[in-house]
Amino acid sequence: MMDFDLIIRQAYIRKQDKILDIGVVKDRIAKISEHIEAKAQEEINANGKFISPGFIDPHTHMDKSMTCTGDRFPKYNDSRDTEHRESIKKRIEAGLKYYSEATIEEVKSHTIQHAYICIKNGTLFVRTFVDVDKVARLKAIEGVLAARDELRGLIDIKVVAIAQSGFLNDLESEPLVRKAIEMGAELVGSLDPATCEGDIEKSLDLLFKIAKDYNVGIDNHIMDIGTLGLYTLERQAKKAIENDYIGRVTASHSFCLGDAPVGWIDRAIPKFKEADMRFVTCYKSSPYKMPVKKFLSAGITVAIGSDNVRDFWRAYGNADPVQAALIEMHRLEMNTNPDLDLLWDMITTEGAKVLGVEKDYGIEEGKKADLVILDALSPQWAIIDQAKKLYVIKNGKVIVKNEEILPKFKKYDLDN
Repeated sequence: MMDFDLIIRQAYIRKQDKILDIGVVKDRIAKISEHIEAKAQEEINANGKFISPGFIDPHTHMDKSMTCTGDRFPKYNDSRDTEHRESIKKRIEAGLKYYSEATIEEVKSHTIQHAYICIKNGTLFVRTFVDVDKVARLKAIEGVLAARDELRGLIDIKVVAIAQSGFLNDLESEPLVRKAIEMGAELVGSLDPATCEGDIEKSLDLLFKIAKDYNVGIDNHIMDIGTLGLYTLERQAKKAIENDYIGRVTASHSFCLGDAPVGWIDRAIPKFKEADMRFVTCYKSSPYKMPVKKFLSAGITVAIGSDNVRDFWRAYGNADPVQAALIEMHRLEMNTNPDLDLLWDMITTEGAKVLGVEKDYGIEEGKKADLVILDALSPQWAIIDQAKKLYVIKNGKVIVKNEEILPKFKKYDLDN
């Protein structure tokens, strides 16, 4: 009889649509059956509650998180620019000011603080963008990479070195981004090849050249709206095909899809599929007409990210994918049972595809035991009720109970 390190009894598994026992050996799911006869060193009775793979946040900015401090009122939350491009410009300037004063240790502390919130909420995989430019230089990269190393075993963090001020506007960015990749960043990105960089072709060509030189992925912020953004998406997909970067390119935000003509979407879908380009929409800014269901039904990967968390871009955010799914339910009018199922996919399996971890992800025998048990009977009720995360399990170890990280796994006593 097999010896188990952990057995989760009577958990509802969505894909099987059954209540089953799950046996874990070391960091792997070793057995799933109606009843496991053996005993284990640790056992959890889920009592029919819903168990999910660990959540995935494919788009956030940990280097600047938790900077929106303040006693009674949060900083950076007094006004909202109405003009899209001017709003982005002011927030980039705020970042330059912040990084002119921030230290590596400060960035590291913010990253760990953000990570602890993620872990308590069951988010076990994150892709974070980290500013690299002539002001931040490599201090943000150093801080985030140091935090990533110390958090191994609790959360998997993939780092995008993003030329926040643009490669073409800030000529120091390219050598710094190259150095950031050599230090450990796994992807490269930039911001709006059209309006931020001023040259779509030159910007994208340089982005793909850097990525290919180091064999890393691409995740590009496309925030331009209207036909300019749509054209940029088409060019990025075409270049992914030309550069044999199929399945290695993500378009983040893609606000332009919210007002794209139906005919344009229908014409673009085959190109996006050929490029296997992945899309991430962030719940705080998803366009109300973002064609999420149309893309998903066509087999195009679309996931939900949290974007900024309590910083000078946005003074709010709880790094909670279940909360993100509820907000997207309203924003995207995805409110049927099948729709809520799709939203759950977007914070789990779709996110896994974006991060490239899908082969070892999910509740199946042989896969990593990265799991969340929720106080709900299904993903639908988990979203509607904003269900409590009863247990979070990473690499086969229980690291969170009742939304509190167990003391032995929490090295830092940070106020979060």
